[in-house]
Amino acid sequence: MTRIGLIDGALPADWPGLERQAWLCEADGAPHAGQHAAAMARTIQSHAPEAAIVNAVVFPGRLATRLPYVRTALDWLADAPPDLVLCAFGMARSSVDLSIAVSRLQQAGTIFIASAPARGELVYPAALYGVLSVQGDARCVPAELSRLDLPHAVFGACPEATGAPDIRGASPAAAHAAGLLAACERGKGRDARCLEGAVRYRGRERRGEMAD
Repeated sequence: MTRIGLIDGALPADWPGLERQAWLCEADGAPHAGQHAAAMARTIQSHAPEAAIVNAVVFPGRLATRLPYVRTALDWLADAPPDLVLCAFGMARSSVDLSIAVSRLQQAGTIFIASAPARGELVYPAALYGVLSVQGDARCVPAELSRLDLPHAVFGACPEATGAPDIRGASPAAAHAAGLLAACERGKGRDARCLEGAVRYRGRERRGEMAD
């Protein structure tokens, strides 16, 4: 069973496959973060139904967080490193502490997937070394990826969350990629190479482009 660290809003306590959860910020009563987290988990599990979710809550209700919360989430996950970590968000700046926390989990065998905006600016943790960065790509259906190899994004993926068509963009794209990676068999190089079988497009989208 694949264990996925979801650094996001709070999932309901009875969410299927929820292994454990930690609140690392104070709730503010807004519903948006919970809706976002549910959409990300549902999208992941549409590809990997048996995946277990380890939910580190860094969004208080509003879809906003701060570097110290994310760093604390990574430290909490490091107590029992998951196979994958999904960061379906991007921050404008990083820190030495964040880089160290990500590297610590990577050294323990955890793969990071993070969202990157299609506008092209670098965001974190997507821009950190070894993180698989994913942006939305309208060419892709849920089971497909594009191999972009852009400075800010390695992959593109379906920009629509499973069961939540109003949640669109880089966040669900990263969740689709995480689900596809989680569905890869253990022992067969579960890393970027594992995703090559899902790649249907290479390079940026161009008007009138046909699939390979």
